[in-house]
Amino acid sequence: MEFEAVIGMEVHVEINSRSKVFCACSTDFHAPPNTNVCPVCLGMPGALPVLNRDMVEKSIMVGLALNCQISRWSKMDRKNYFYPDLAKNYQISQYDLPLCHHGWIDIEADGETRRIRITRAHMEEDTARNTHTIAGGLSGVDFNRSGVPLLEIVTEPDIRSAREAYDYLTALKQLLQYLDVSDCNMEEGSLRAEANVSVRPVGSDRLGTKTEIKNVNSI
Repeated sequence: MEFEAVIGMEVHVEINSRSKVFCACSTDFHAPPNTNVCPVCLGMPGALPVLNRDMVEKSIMVGLALNCQISRWSKMDRKNYFYPDLAKNYQISQYDLPLCHHGWIDIEADGETRRIRITRAHMEEDTARNTHTIAGGLSGVDFNRSGVPLLEIVTEPDIRSAREAYDYLTALKQLLQYLDVSDCNMEEGSLRAEANVSVRPVGSDRLGTKTEIKNVNSI
């Protein structure tokens, strides 16, 4: 029996806005640890978020370039989980009403044009950055990244090989850089990919058991 890979991609893109998504703190990557912070991105009780207009406009730009439908009405949701890099124990994201949905992008793979469907592109805030030192056995959290504007682009499971996944990420990266919405610097985490991988018999339309490969930071 011959099997084929079934791959869907989730790509997190840091939008190159000068301020964070819900506050006026700088998004400078090279600032000293925990200097670009305020009560909002530190999750202090009573701090109220104000949405960054620049992020919304650039997210819509990406959605249009990906042939998405743009929602006339959208909202933010709380994604609850507990982790050291999330001070308020929830991430502000989008769930049932994403800003952009039902799009597609064409890629060149093995001399053929393949259409990869885009399920959604939704806005959210980035988390803080965990740092670890092997020599001292210490761990720290840098909240400079907490609240940086993030756009998550999710595909349907239309990719059939590692090469196609590479071609998709390359095409998406080129598009984002052309639009000047992100520097897509994978070394600094501006572009992070997660692959949902399963296998199934060739010709079958059933999806197999999915394994998620998280935080792929190079291609």
